[in-house]
Amino acid sequence: MADLFNKCIPGQDRPAFIFILVSGILNHFLYEWTNSAFFALFCPTNESTWEHLKLLFFPFLIWILWRYPRKKTDTSAYFYCRLFAILCGMLTIVTLFYTYTGIIGRNFLVADIFIFLAGIILTLRSIPKFTKILSPIPSGAVVYTAWAALLLCFFLFTCYPPDLPLFIPPAS
Repeated sequence: MADLFNKCIPGQDRPAFIFILVSGILNHFLYEWTNSAFFALFCPTNESTWEHLKLLFFPFLIWILWRYPRKKTDTSAYFYCRLFAILCGMLTIVTLFYTYTGIIGRNFLVADIFIFLAGIILTLRSIPKFTKILSPIPSGAVVYTAWAALLLCFFLFTCYPPDLPLFIPPAS
């Protein structure tokens, strides 16, 4: 098991993996504990797939903002590659969740946890890949606008969720 962990999460990614995992777990319960409108923007407010993407998105965003001053890299490139990485991780979660629940007909907590872990791993492992293949890097304004748009989507769709399966909690 330790060998699999070492292969999936290289040493340089372990602090990020642990931070995102622990933060995501705490984030899952924070709204329920506080019932705060403020925390509703950053934490899942129901069991929909969209709301659970917050468990990956916000801890990852906090991590990259905290780590950025320590990196000696172009700002646009740093955030551009990580934008694609988080989109890749979130797409993985959505795809795996709807694939297995479509086949089986229901969801299982253990499978959902493994999907969350896969989303974290794929997000972190894709950063170096995107750093190599994404070129040219758009201007900072484009990159920051894309991040702001994604952030706005989380806030907006928490308050006004569309009537689509992604935003509707699965039936109990």
